Amino acid sequence: MESSNRKLAEALFAPLRVTFSTPRPDGSVVLALLDASDATAYSRVISTTQRHDALAFAQSLEDIRLELAVRSGNIPADMRKALKEQDSVLSYHLA
Repeated sequence: MESSNRKLAEALFAPLRVTFSTPRPDGSVVLALLDASDATAYSRVISTTQRHDALAFAQSLEDIRLELAVRSGNIPADMRKALKEQDSVLSYHLA
């Protein structure tokens, strides 16, 4: 894994420890976040495209951060606002 990608992931997910698997046959890797007891707290496959495109890699990390925030109930304020605004314009149709 490129050291710049590793450093970015480590900075974003501290205090969790970031590990990357060896590349799989399709070129993807598994990013795992480990807690203090080395138990896997989260894992996701990072595709070859995401690995080699800095913007795609950064977006995949941001997606993981958002997913972890939602799971823990800590949705960022701007996301809550966007969800509320979206909810107010949705129309529901009864079949």
